[in-house]
Amino acid sequence: MQSKMQSSMKKNIIFAILFLFSCGLMQVQSAPVDNKAEGKRLCQLGRYSEAKPFLEKAIKQNPRSGALWYMAIVRQHLYDFDGAVEALESYLPSLNSAEWLNRADSLMTILQICQRAYDHCQDVVIIDSLRASKDDFFIYYRLGAESGRIQSDEGEPYFENLAADYQIFSTGSGLEERHRFQGQWDERHPIEGIGSQRFAIINPFLRSDGETLFFACDSIPGMGGFDIYRTTYNPEMNAYYDPERLGMPFNSPYDDYMMAIDETHGVGWWATNRNAPADSVTIYLFLLDDDPVYLDEPTPSRARIDNIAETWREAGGYASLIAELQEAPQEIVEDTRLHIVINDDKVYSAEEQFRNSDALKAYQQSVALEDKIQEQEASLATMRSDYAKASNATKKALGQKIVQAEESLFSLYRQKREAVLRYRRLEQ
Repeated sequence: MQSKMQSSMKKNIIFAILFLFSCGLMQVQSAPVDNKAEGKRLCQLGRYSEAKPFLEKAIKQNPRSGALWYMAIVRQHLYDFDGAVEALESYLPSLNSAEWLNRADSLMTILQICQRAYDHCQDVVIIDSLRASKDDFFIYYRLGAESGRIQSDEGEPYFENLAADYQIFSTGSGLEERHRFQGQWDERHPIEGIGSQRFAIINPFLRSDGETLFFACDSIPGMGGFDIYRTTYNPEMNAYYDPERLGMPFNSPYDDYMMAIDETHGVGWWATNRNAPADSVTIYLFLLDDDPVYLDEPTPSRARIDNIAETWREAGGYASLIAELQEAPQEIVEDTRLHIVINDDKVYSAEEQFRNSDALKAYQQSVALEDKIQEQEASLATMRSDYAKASNATKKALGQKIVQAEESLFSLYRQKREAVLRYRRLEQ
């Protein structure tokens, strides 16, 4: 009898333990979600659509919650810029530190830039897209040979022109260029007016007019991350104009990396990490518009490029043009011949082909300047070698001579560039 009672008690104890354990699990399972923390986590992972409902609940629970900051970022990346400004303005009264007030001011400027770009979104026809690795996306740019080439130097893209006698490189904080004359490359030297100690400058591309330059920069304020910029060369000033940021849909709150133009086929390319997983980019191929058209009523779908078919003006797409681009020649001009590039369609192989006498004089001036450049570079190399071996007593004077020689060399570079642009314009 006692044994049965003990057995029954054991069962009751076991049932009680199981009951209490199950109640504990229920409590764990039904514990309230920290909406602000979850919304913040998803926002930081770039999962903006998923983050939004959690942040909305957190703000409903506390209208002055720090969730408003992340809601502003979420709405920015969902292209609801008015809503982002509203969230940020609601959060401002809660800020009491100079650091956070400065951060809020920077974000407000970014949102205003995005809103202006969105209101003036270009009606771009995007004919194709593809996914590529962020590390080597530029190898998929199929440019006609006349447009030059995007080459790679230890994984870093740089631009080379049609005649393979001019290159532009990124230094990280600026751009450098170099020329080739009679089979020899001169030294790389900075492109004046394009550089920053604070921001990265990458992915240069020069249009075949020799004057229109594109690059990407992560400047602040911008639209977010890297933006694509355009500038043109002013021969009278011997420098580029102040760069201008491209609008939407080319730029976005995400990273936008490289613009390249192929006038031969009337198309352009650019890469962005919007609509792409981590460490990847989406490359878009679009039609050039001589006179850009802008959307009367922009939508987030068009600005984000949710569906490229929405942009088409021809039923059925552009398969024939895409096929033609895939066959575009990528050859480099032979080194053994003289190649004087005038424009996309005109490359001279002899001075006698010049029709304009002033253009011929400008070309001959560029050749003479190239000779002086080579002499100056050789002289500089000697001075630098002497400086490395010099005593401390003579280094100061020699250093001043080197600085003067470098300034003289940069002046020769500018003069040559001006002469090249002049004979190209005169001979059009």
